[in-house]
Amino acid sequence: MAASLRVRVTVFLLLCGLVPWSAVKTVWTLGGDALGVAGEAWLRGVESDGDAVYRALAAVGVDLTVLAALLGVFLALGLVHRWGMVFPRWTLFLAGRRVPALLPLVPAWAAGSCLLVYGVVLVAMVPLSLAGMIARFAPLGPFTSGAGVTWMVLFGGLAFGGLGGALVVGAWSYGRRVSAAKRAAATLIA
Repeated sequence: MAASLRVRVTVFLLLCGLVPWSAVKTVWTLGGDALGVAGEAWLRGVESDGDAVYRALAAVGVDLTVLAALLGVFLALGLVHRWGMVFPRWTLFLAGRRVPALLPLVPAWAAGSCLLVYGVVLVAMVPLSLAGMIARFAPLGPFTSGAGVTWMVLFGGLAFGGLGGALVVGAWSYGRRVSAAKRAAATLIA
């Protein structure tokens, strides 16, 4: 059973927070310029600071953090769709079996809670910085302007907060649906 339409729409809207952040990271990884950061400078930083996997992915235009976020999107969508409760056909030997409830719930609650808090803190820091209540963001690394850093902090807050919120809402809904299915099964047995 899938989540209600309201829950699915909420999760989808929260996941939309990933769009600006992932777009900017992808532009940088492909060598383009955005938010006062030259793609070449970004790639030089990846080459000097990144590990082998990060460098290999960047060489083909894929940012590792965007790839990790896509895994979070997959988990969030699985929490609200039917295929998240019963293994789909493409899982071969597991196809048609029930997904153990804790398999998606533990990572969703753990990662979702942390990401949600981190995202809220980042989003809150932007207006506080602009109002002068905390120090303004200074350009560092490949950033050439404080405004670029401010935008990226905001984009990061929307991305991480949105993904975290989607995971928390999805996990809440998933847990309720699993409990309801267990109660219904117990009623049938009794």
